[in-house]
Amino acid sequence: MKKIDLTTWSRAEHFKFFLPFSQPFFNIVLDLEVKPLFEYAKSQQISFTASYLYCLHKAVQLFPPIRYRIVDNEPVEVENITLSTVFLRNDESFRFVPLEFQKSLVDYQHHYQSTKTLHLNKPLLNPIFIENADKIEQMYISILPWFKFTSFKHAENAALGSGIPKIVFGQYQKEQGVLPLSIEVHHALMDGLHISQFVAVFNQVIEELVAKK
Repeated sequence: MKKIDLTTWSRAEHFKFFLPFSQPFFNIVLDLEVKPLFEYAKSQQISFTASYLYCLHKAVQLFPPIRYRIVDNEPVEVENITLSTVFLRNDESFRFVPLEFQKSLVDYQHHYQSTKTLHLNKPLLNPIFIENADKIEQMYISILPWFKFTSFKHAENAALGSGIPKIVFGQYQKEQGVLPLSIEVHHALMDGLHISQFVAVFNQVIEELVAKK
């Protein structure tokens, strides 16, 4: 973790402006064009979900603003982000599955499968979740594969002021080749421009992965 210098950061005034807001998060929903990635995953017999989570995870590692957080009312940049990802159990309840970044999609697929299996069989509030619940080196990821959405609103915890982004994926639309994507970020740390830049990095990671085919 490293501090962001408010004397040189171009968004220092914006940070101070938005920091005291009672609801400082803003949300953008868009359709991510992922047909090439869907076809790539299918051809490689790799989970499509694991594939787009891997690409997301790599984009997060490449784009510093999405890793900005707030500690003691000061901006910091963190590394080695964990994706705290929600998955459904057979009994229709969910569990939080922590995914760590891996160097390749194949490694990520193995990690995704083993970690998902492990945590789906744990209680919701298990010791691992409780130990890591307050970590700022994470992002919150939800997957809603049952429908396409055009807007989204999260449950809120007023005590959570670290600025951790929340990302939601919807149902893949095969005919259009798009995946609904909701991104919620803290306005003291990012603007709409930065979401646009992050999505561009996300798309670039997908393009580079598919190009290896």
